[in-house]
Amino acid sequence: MPTTTKSSRARVACRTAFILTLLIFLALAAALVAIQLAGLVLLQPSWITWASDTLLTPSIAAAVLFGLVAFIGGYFAAEEPAGD
Repeated sequence: MPTTTKSSRARVACRTAFILTLLIFLALAAALVAIQLAGLVLLQPSWITWASDTLLTPSIAAAVLFGLVAFIGGYFAAEEPAGD
């Protein structure tokens, strides 16, 4: 199997993982903020506490996973030709 095919597949896999982990992180973080904001507006402190207790750790874990995928994906990024 040619090297270009392997690197192309790796690039596609990393890009897919990058987008997937980004969407998961953004969904969790947006849900956390939305629920806390709704709890604040509707004067429901239990919502704020629940959102923090339930969604904060998964949001941070998803952000870490996203960062790792982005770091690893940097090794498979297409190289730009150096032209002066």
